[in-house]
Amino acid sequence: MENNIFFETLKKEDINQYSNMINNVFDEFVGKDYSEEGNNIFKDFIKPNNILDRFSNNLNKYFVAKYNNEIIGVLEIKNNDHISLFFVKKEFHGQGIGKKLFQNYMETIKDNNEIKIISVNSSIYAEKIYSKLGFNKTSEIHEKCGMKIVTMEYRI
Repeated sequence: MENNIFFETLKKEDINQYSNMINNVFDEFVGKDYSEEGNNIFKDFIKPNNILDRFSNNLNKYFVAKYNNEIIGVLEIKNNDHISLFFVKKEFHGQGIGKKLFQNYMETIKDNNEIKIISVNSSIYAEKIYSKLGFNKTSEIHEKCGMKIVTMEYRI
């Protein structure tokens, strides 16, 4: 299977698929830890038209993993140094896809000496995943806009 997985940047025509994949993984692993307000805010953030706005304005960087032309992993970076979305489909967990997405992003910033810290507001579910990638907690679990998060950072 690994040979059929490839990595690229998000294409405009894949935004609906990108949104749907995130929505499904969020519902399965993250949404249960968020209040109704938190779920609504997150769902609004991942609506295709809002992703398209960010994409069209070149506000973020988008990395995707695909298997049989289907998006199975995503990493969205805001301001070159903040992870705003990072999801891998359940059936592809534990295969290094998230790690490879993160490595692809790190490769794009390796010559940028201004970036010293990468931050993320991790879900409770993803905290262990970020720790494996080398992130450290900078806060305990707290609630922000109805979302239970752990603030973490990766020092370059």
